[in-house]
Amino acid sequence: MDQHQGRVVSVQLLRFLAAAVVAGGHLAFAFSDHVAGGLGLDRSVARASNHASQSAVALFFLVSGYIMVVASQRLFGVKGGTQAFWLRRAVRILPPYWIATALLVAVFLWLGREVDAGHLLRSLALVPGYGADGARPLPILWPGWTLFYEMLFYLLFGLGISAGRWPAVFVAAGGIAALVLLGTVLASPGAVLFSATRPVSLLFPIGMALALWREGGGELPAPLRVALALAVVPAMALVPRSTGDALDFAYLLWAGLPALLLFAAVVGGPLRVPGPQVADVLGGMSYALYLLHLPVAWIWAAFYPGFLYALGPWFHFASLLGGAFVISLGFYLWIERPLTAALNRRVAVAGRRT
Repeated sequence: MDQHQGRVVSVQLLRFLAAAVVAGGHLAFAFSDHVAGGLGLDRSVARASNHASQSAVALFFLVSGYIMVVASQRLFGVKGGTQAFWLRRAVRILPPYWIATALLVAVFLWLGREVDAGHLLRSLALVPGYGADGARPLPILWPGWTLFYEMLFYLLFGLGISAGRWPAVFVAAGGIAALVLLGTVLASPGAVLFSATRPVSLLFPIGMALALWREGGGELPAPLRVALALAVVPAMALVPRSTGDALDFAYLLWAGLPALLLFAAVVGGPLRVPGPQVADVLGGMSYALYLLHLPVAWIWAAFYPGFLYALGPWFHFASLLGGAFVISLGFYLWIERPLTAALNRRVAVAGRRT
């Protein structure tokens, strides 16, 4: 595999691409399109951007399934591996999310917007409640709805990790399949169970299966990989976004299929990536970009100099997106990465004492 410091470089680039697509779509159509006369783009472009953003989310889930199989080698079959895995994932996911949520809440309070304390506490704990569309859990930092599914997957994957790689995979895949099956027969589940049984979680086992196939020596011919990559846009055009529950089986088709085509094309064989160090940093900062682009956008809305509005909405978008990139990179290098390393060291020390 194309690796740098133990990480798959091509997957790191996919992580950055997915985060950039989500951030770009949100910043363009939730913020810059409302500046002056707007970006002047047809509504079909906004719909295509939303479609691409949802496929990017599906790509995140595929990547997570893949990476957990690849990156957990040292914990498979190790006594205490389950606890170590859960603690490391919590350390990796929760503190940056809490910081980003706190930043967004601070901006909201500065702007005089009300923040419901109960909603905030549920958001910080990743306890889902019904969103406005009744389809997905929506925390205050609303891109964080995906983290509920990430943590659910980590919970299931970690249950079997001390027994070995295959038990971890089987427990996670079997648990997700059982939850989805349960969701098909429940008449009126509460918000938590409704969210936990959404078919979107099936993307994690698909990512795990690709990792097992790849590590077992599987490889796609280069022409087929090119064809898969070229099929992404036609797949998005030919399978229109469905209405209704955005996380149902239809979601797996219209959002998941383009993501799977691209993912299989990239990980289906060796891929030389120039500048692996840069790619690794971009992949590393992807989580910060995913979390921080909304707080940054609200800060832009609060403090954007009035005279710059004369430069138009496209300048607003470019400065906003560029600012989100720079702030996310700085957050990753100087806050997220050192904080995660320090917390992991403390977790390791605590584990040795017990």
